[in-house]
Amino acid sequence: MDKPTLADMFASLTTEQPFTPPEHWRQGRTVYGGFSSAMALQIALNHLSVERPPLKAVQIAFIGPVTEQVSFQVETLRQGKSATQVAVDACVDQAIVLRAGFSFAHPRESDIQHHYIECPEVKSPEHYAAIPKHLPVPNFFKNFDIRLVSQSMFFSGAETPELLAWVRLEGLNEISPEVALLMIGDCLPPASTVCFKNLAPISLMNWTVDFTQPAEYSGWYLVRSFSLVAGGGYSYQVMQVWNETGELLMSDTQTVAIFT
Repeated sequence: MDKPTLADMFASLTTEQPFTPPEHWRQGRTVYGGFSSAMALQIALNHLSVERPPLKAVQIAFIGPVTEQVSFQVETLRQGKSATQVAVDACVDQAIVLRAGFSFAHPRESDIQHHYIECPEVKSPEHYAAIPKHLPVPNFFKNFDIRLVSQSMFFSGAETPELLAWVRLEGLNEISPEVALLMIGDCLPPASTVCFKNLAPISLMNWTVDFTQPAEYSGWYLVRSFSLVAGGGYSYQVMQVWNETGELLMSDTQTVAIFT
């Protein structure tokens, strides 16, 4: 049987019927965080009218494993003149496993403009080798074409906790661009895994995303994650996503539980 396409999966999401994510989007016992977040966003988009403002900010709490028969609840918290806030809960066996908040906002005229996040100077994707598919990686990771730009590989015992890579995924242009960006934004392992000397479990606790401009498609995306602080079994990392022309699309942070 052919694997369902991204378009098919996201078109089937509804608050009326539970959804079981396919095995090839799993990460251990749960669904990959970018996929579960994207599902919640699709539910929010279905809930809103087509005249909604652009997506501006996302807050995700990963509470428990997102496994089978996932059901969704959605609520508009506030709808103002320029901004709308929507909440989505994902539940398994009537227990909340993911809680998401989405803020949609129209742009406003402002005299304050600055930009201090520079796009790294890198070569085009074809200059970098694809990460081999046979590596011991989660199922979801094999869906992506990832060209590692940074020198250090995850689980290599390196000193600098940074990952930088060109990433693409087939079928992204068939789903909403905001949903596509959440799929891309969390595809790399946590940056702290570069410092791991051996394979060890990790668990994503939360994810905060800021969209710096209305979401748009790009053939390739440049994705960076950098762990700023690690200690006591947790790491705090910052991440960015740029398009092929070097425009910043997303800036985000995560708290990750590490078990080594």
